[in-house]
Amino acid sequence: MNSLKEIAGFLQEEDNFIVVGHEGPDPDSLGSMLGLYFGLTKLGKRCRVVSADPLPPYLTWPGLERVEHWGAEFDPGESIVIVVDCEPQRTGAIAPGVLQAKSLVNIDHHQRGRGVGQLVYVEPQEAATSVIVYRLLKELRVPFDREIATALYGGIVGDTGGFRHANTSSEVLRIAGELLEYGLDPAKIAREIFSMQPLGFLQLLGFALSNLQTAQNGRLVWMAVSYEDFRRFDVDPEFTDHLVSYARSLDSAEIALVLREVSPGLVRLGLRSNAVDVARLARHFGGGGHKLASGATIQGDFQQIVAQVTSTAERYLVTGEINGRDH
Repeated sequence: MNSLKEIAGFLQEEDNFIVVGHEGPDPDSLGSMLGLYFGLTKLGKRCRVVSADPLPPYLTWPGLERVEHWGAEFDPGESIVIVVDCEPQRTGAIAPGVLQAKSLVNIDHHQRGRGVGQLVYVEPQEAATSVIVYRLLKELRVPFDREIATALYGGIVGDTGGFRHANTSSEVLRIAGELLEYGLDPAKIAREIFSMQPLGFLQLLGFALSNLQTAQNGRLVWMAVSYEDFRRFDVDPEFTDHLVSYARSLDSAEIALVLREVSPGLVRLGLRSNAVDVARLARHFGGGGHKLASGATIQGDFQQIVAQVTSTAERYLVTGEINGRDH
């Protein structure tokens, strides 16, 4: 791994950057992307920010209109690509272009190995990648303003669950408090992230909750929402990853799962826990993430995937093993 000082030195020497985040961007991914974008432009650097997927429609942060949308045709050219909040392979349709960049910098807080990149900084102890970007901008001596503060504060709020998750520390609260000094509206930011939902989503939520499934006396709980369910309620499945928080709220839940068929044959798995290491389950299905919050993308028949994932999760919960052996 490289140090933040090494990465800051590299960024100071170069001039032409593209900042990208993961597929289905969430607040921390967007906060990291925009915070770094604004910081680099303040230093006089040429910088663009690119996403493979649409942005959450409920956010009104400054700079969202600057995010360019590209697909498989993405070509970074001579620009240095900075991947934040994920491994380069998780950038979605733009991943082939990202991986072909002449120089690649990777900044992340998810639990994993070093991964791909000429320079890599991964710190799983940080509550959010937006915290890492905050520290990087401080290392670069970037003067903060309301635009940077909104992005970084929103990212921190998103990945700490509004300062409710176990990753909320006194240091995280100190940083958040400092960012609020730039004239932010914390109530508005929190409402946009957690409380602004269209009618269709609320109807879908009611449907999903009415079909909630459990095993092991409620220790394992899951929701399964098919592509046809999303069409029935006219809801974009890309913006429903937070469904897992409703499953997790069951008082007996030790592992909570949500399986969303975001397009025919493509299933997004979200895993949450209060104590069990669900990152091991996510890695088993080709994904990754944090010990208590992870995910994966799986291709195949929806009902077969639901059966396979839930049976594997139940076995893991009972025995601590996956496929008959401890991973």
